Amino acid sequence: MSSRGRPDGKRRWLKLTLIFGVLAVFAVIVLAGCGGGSSSTSAETEAAETEEPATEEGATEEEAGTEEAASEEEGGEEEASGEATVSEGELQKTVDTALETEEIEASSLPPLMREALELATTEPTEEEMETAFECWKQNSCTIGEGPITLGLADGFGDNTWRQFSKMGVILQAMKFPEVGKIILTNAHGELATFQSNLRSLTAQGAKAIVVYNDFGPAAYSALEAAQREGAAISTYVGPNDGAPVTAINTRVQPDICQAGKEMAKATEEAIGGPGPVAYFEGTPGNPEDEGWKKCATEEGIESIFEGETEWTPAGAQKAASALVASGKPVKAILYSYSNPVPSIVNVYLKAGKEIPAIITWTQNNETTCQWIEHPYKLYQTNALNWAARVSVDAVVKKTEGEEVPEAVIYPQPFSPAKRSSCEKGKPAEYPGKSALIPEFLVEKMLAGQ
Repeated sequence: MSSRGRPDGKRRWLKLTLIFGVLAVFAVIVLAGCGGGSSSTSAETEAAETEEPATEEGATEEEAGTEEAASEEEGGEEEASGEATVSEGELQKTVDTALETEEIEASSLPPLMREALELATTEPTEEEMETAFECWKQNSCTIGEGPITLGLADGFGDNTWRQFSKMGVILQAMKFPEVGKIILTNAHGELATFQSNLRSLTAQGAKAIVVYNDFGPAAYSALEAAQREGAAISTYVGPNDGAPVTAINTRVQPDICQAGKEMAKATEEAIGGPGPVAYFEGTPGNPEDEGWKKCATEEGIESIFEGETEWTPAGAQKAASALVASGKPVKAILYSYSNPVPSIVNVYLKAGKEIPAIITWTQNNETTCQWIEHPYKLYQTNALNWAARVSVDAVVKKTEGEEVPEAVIYPQPFSPAKRSSCEKGKPAEYPGKSALIPEFLVEKMLAGQ
């Protein structure tokens, strides 16, 4: 399967024309020289099936020149379509960066994830990045002449992590010449707004829609309605286990229960036992937090406190202050978002209390740099923003009529924090290299230029 979506009709016509042109020249030469034969027919058939012109030993200059011209013209068309060849070594470097580990082979990844990371390996030009940044600042933008309008329906786009994922959507969409327009929406945590945004996207002709679903099954009817309007739907990171394919074509997510088990394992390593711990969640009742908490508890983790944070620094500070005021002696805090962690640590520093171990999803620069200055047990995943790119691939392929899997379940290891993840001079909200956003764009995004 192509990692760039199906070639459009123009490109398919060009390939066929070139192939038949090569075969016609070859046939004339063979008939003139030796009157034809079964071996020549076999060679022609093999060349046509592989679509790889090869100059055989003894081929005439005219034949070789025709094949070379065909190859160059086809290669030029591929370059114009944004395609690039990536070596296995280059792809593996991207996988190592994205997953923050060198222990997972690219060949072991789900095919659609591998293909998306292969596309992400080729860095955009500065001109393309300027286009992406201007798009990121707007609610809609035109990036090309392709027929597909791609939409982003974000349930809660009001923190830095969501904004970096939004940029990932834009950059990945730019890899597909089939995508001409992008429409970006943010429901600000409101289900009714999310439902309205989906209706607006389909009304504007969005046939490929990437979604962060903060509302679980409550959003399925709206997603089904979008599909009835002809849109392909893919969600990323947030769990949608059990969602019907009539609502979501492709779920790009970790095994949420396994993530809870991995958090339990990291907790045991960090504090030498199952607890007591505190569970911090983002928006109340969101399916991501409900899923990992359930499975961490089933693994024996002993939670004696729960706090809601809205995934914001202010919310995390409030939850940490309530925890400290409660006097409950938790040894670890399990949380699904790294960016607000410094607010939690600051509460403990101000209170003169020992900082508990923190087991958290994602990464950001301030969290890691603060950990170096005020050491405690910190376990993190990678930034996870790249998952939005996989969803882009899924919906574009689906819109183009390709088969896509119902789920892309990616690995999500939790690892002790590394000093090398702190990049002094980088802004506090920088999620790290695993977000796969070029530094040129990172600086502009965080500066708000």
